[in-house]
Formats: sequence, C-alpha cells, structure tokens
Amino acid sequence: MDNQNDKKMRKLLLIFLISSFCYSQSTKVSLSIEDAVRYGIENNKNLKNAEREIQMAYQERWKTIAIGLPNISMDLNYLNNLELQTSLIPAEFFGGKEGEFSEIQFGTDQSAIGSVRLEQLLFDGSWLVGLEYSKIYLATSENFYEKTLLEIKESIIKLYSLVATLNEGILLLENNLENFEKDLNEVTELYKNGFQEEENVEQIKITLAQAELSLLQARKTRDNQLNLLKLVLGINMKDELILLTSLDNFIGDNIIFTNSFEDFNTDKNVDIKISKNMFDTKRIEYQLEKSKQLPKVSGFISGTYTGYNNEFKFTDKTQGWFGSSVFGINLEIPLFNANRMNVSSQKAKIAMEKAKTSLELQQDKTQAEVLQRLNDYQLAIKSLDVNEQNMNLAISIEEKNSMKFFEGIVSSFELRQAQIQLLDSQQKYLNSVIELISIKTELETLYNN
Repeated sequence: MDNQNDKKMRKLLLIFLISSFCYSQSTKVSLSIEDAVRYGIENNKNLKNAEREIQMAYQERWKTIAIGLPNISMDLNYLNNLELQTSLIPAEFFGGKEGEFSEIQFGTDQSAIGSVRLEQLLFDGSWLVGLEYSKIYLATSENFYEKTLLEIKESIIKLYSLVATLNEGILLLENNLENFEKDLNEVTELYKNGFQEEENVEQIKITLAQAELSLLQARKTRDNQLNLLKLVLGINMKDELILLTSLDNFIGDNIIFTNSFEDFNTDKNVDIKISKNMFDTKRIEYQLEKSKQLPKVSGFISGTYTGYNNEFKFTDKTQGWFGSSVFGINLEIPLFNANRMNVSSQKAKIAMEKAKTSLELQQDKTQAEVLQRLNDYQLAIKSLDVNEQNMNLAISIEEKNSMKFFEGIVSSFELRQAQIQLLDSQQKYLNSVIELISIKTELETLYNN
C-alpha cells in the first residue's frame, strides 16, 4: 500500500515539474492598442512576405536595366593538335607533274587564342517597354505591401477592440451573476421560511442559469478572438497576451471620424491604386506587342590575338602574337509573320480596354462603399448613444424591480423580465461599440488615414 502511495506521489511530482517547466517557457506580452499595431507591423508574417515581394521587384527591375547596359565578354582558348590536318595541293605548284597532288600539313602543334568582345544594345522597343513594365511591377508590389499593411492594422484594431469589449462584457456578466446569486439566496431563505413561493425561486434560477451560460460563451469567444489576435500580431500561442487599453479608452476621441465624402481622394485608396497598376500592366503588354514590329539594332566590337608554336611557350616574351579586330552593326527587322503579331496586338488592346473598365468600376464601387460606410458610421454613433441610455435605464429598472420584489410589490416574473432586459441591453450596448469601432476602422482603411 505504501509502495502504491509512493508511486502516486512520484507521478504527481513529475506532473507538477513538467507543468512548472511548461509554464516557465511562456512569457507575458503587455500591449496597448498603439503598441499592438507597431508590434504587428514588425512581426506579422504576411507583411514580411509582402516586403520580400518588393525586394524581388527591385531585383527584377535591375535585371531589366542590365539588358541595355554594355556587355563585355572574354574568351581564352588553347589548342594542342595531336595530329595536324593534311591537305592536298596540286604538285605542279612545286614543279611536279600535272594531275598529281602533294600532301602538306599547315599550322603548328599548339596555338592559343584570346579575344575580347563588347556588345551594346542601340535600340530595342521591347527593352524600352520592359523598363516601364519593371517600374510598374515595383509600384504594384509596393501597393500590395501597403494593402497588406492596412489590412493588418485594421485586423489588429478590430480584434483588439473586440477582446477589450468582451472583457468588459465578462465583467458585467460577473457582476450580474453576483447580484442574481444574492437574489436567489435571499429568495431561497424566504421560501424556506414560508414567505415566498417556489415559483419565485425557480424564476430566478432560470435567469441565473442563462447568465452563467452567457458568461461561459463570452469567455470562450474572448479566448478564441485573443488567439486570433496573437496570430495576427505574430505572438506565440503559448505566451500570455495582456491588453492595456480598456474599452473606455476606445470610447471617446478614438471613435470620432471627421472626414467627409468630399475629403475622399481616389488616388490614395489602395484598391484603386492596385487597379490602376493592373491597367498600366495591360497597357504595357499592349505596347510590348506593338514593339515587336519595330527593328532591333545592336553594335559590337571585338579584338582577337592568336599565338602559334610547336611548344608551350605562350608565356615567353619571345612569343609572337597576331592581332585582329572587327566592328559591326546588327539590324533585325521583322518582315512577315502571317499576321500573328497583329492578332496578338489586338488581343492585348482588348485586355487593356477591359482593365480600364475594371479600373473605372473599382473607382465607382469604392466611392459607393465610402458613402455607405459614412452613413453606417452616423447610424452607429446614434445606436451607441441610444443603447448606452437604454442600458443605464435597464440597470435602474432591474435594481428597482429587485427592491420591489422583496417588498412584495412585483412578481418574480416581472423581476425576471427586468433581469432579461438588463442582459439584453448590455449585450446591445457592447455590440454597438464593436460595430462603431469596426466601421470607423474600415473608413480609415478606405481613406488610407
């Protein structure tokens, strides 16, 4: 028996040590809303990849630029003729008989050749178009980075404010539970002493059970949203995240949005900028197809030095070298391609016109969205004010009905209705806070504030 107890104690000790070790590995991260935004910008993995896309675009642009820069190459060749090629020469050249041939070998056993060649692109319509294309590619990458940045900022603010609101809701529910439990205990005592009916006890038990379930749901929702916030911020799931900005800090100047529709600048909206990038890309592709019909001009100059010897003495000062050089211009003119270029050009033109229409549609949709969100914002401001007043009234009504119930003025049903009204008004108030912060954040994204 003692042996079994020892085993249990060792097992419990082991579990405790493991738990303590695991707990020690986690860290606490305390962030205000401003700190959270900065932390997310520095650590979000999607944003890091968007930054790498910009770096790739820079490299691609330099790659395109390099095509038009001078190209210098050098060749070094060493040849060892294991057996010289034999040629037949008419023998009559050397005083022999007509019709006969003499066998002669030309050259030396060894030779070395060194050459340097410089090439320069003089004109290529495709290259000029490629330069502009690489510029647009870079601008597109930068705009996608900006879009990712805005989306991350928006997500952080929404999730942070949601968690802060849920924390406030949990505090309200815990306070309600405390009051409901107090009422239940008092009613139960009165019932035991014969001063209350059993139905009154049951009515409060129903309300209490509903409040307990709501509290459990709120805590689970808060934990889930907190984990999502950790993910966006780039925080380890094992770490503890503490929010320093409370709900009260969000309500006030932080929910004020002063811009009007007249202040909206389409050139600043990131979605419109990306749509313009898409149009510019199709426009460049159309120009590229047309440029294929233009001539391509390039120039080159090269110099060659050749040395001959029967032995490897090419490093000796006595070695003779024979030089030659050449300069040239290369001109390529497309003449006939069975109308393939024209078809490709027309196809690219249609794609460009389609992209232009998509850009105009994006501008219209974005402006309509701005107008809608501005209207939603005004309604959300009003809803927050009304729901706050209703919550305060519901608190007062519940307190009065609780006093009247114990005075025997109102029934348990009426008390329960007041309690349900309180829970509902608190939830509506918290929802209106979340909605307002969400709309304001979306407007800031649209305005690129």
